[in-house]
Amino acid sequence: MKNALKFLRLSLMSVALLAGNTQILAADNGPVALTITGEVKTPNRGGYDAETDKFLGFFEIEFDRAFTFSLADLQALSAVTIKADFPKGGAIHSFTGPLLADVLAAAGATGDEVTVQALDGYAVATPMEEMIAQGAVVAYQRNGKIFGIGDFGPTQIVFPRAEREELADMSDDNWIWSIFHIQVK
Repeated sequence: MKNALKFLRLSLMSVALLAGNTQILAADNGPVALTITGEVKTPNRGGYDAETDKFLGFFEIEFDRAFTFSLADLQALSAVTIKADFPKGGAIHSFTGPLLADVLAAAGATGDEVTVQALDGYAVATPMEEMIAQGAVVAYQRNGKIFGIGDFGPTQIVFPRAEREELADMSDDNWIWSIFHIQVK
């Protein structure tokens, strides 16, 4: 019962996140799909606000400044389409989205480590240089279909595992889906 209530609370927060509150809009291009916090040199929003940042507060994410992206903002960046099996050993799919390097550059993010966090709280901290060298993509669609909440959305970190031999044995540990937040340190 406790897990069911937590899931319901997270689901309701996800709906609230996408409801269009002006405090959570990315440059008036729609609801925020991804927030970058930490070492952000060109923020497009101010700090954490306990009154309006309820979902971020739920995960105890506080910050002085951030850069937010709507789906339209992510689509405005140069996109790549890569081929990858996900889950590992499964069918090969086409994933489309900007390179993580381009997303971080757009936010003016500098640092040595990124922590990528999913809507369910799952988070992985990885050296930024490693993620970029492996060709990490912030995918917003798979096989031509935009991700939605509940099917890997709003975004997923993917790698060109089917295209690069050195990634063939890569585990799925860093393939975080339903991501909404990246902290840069």
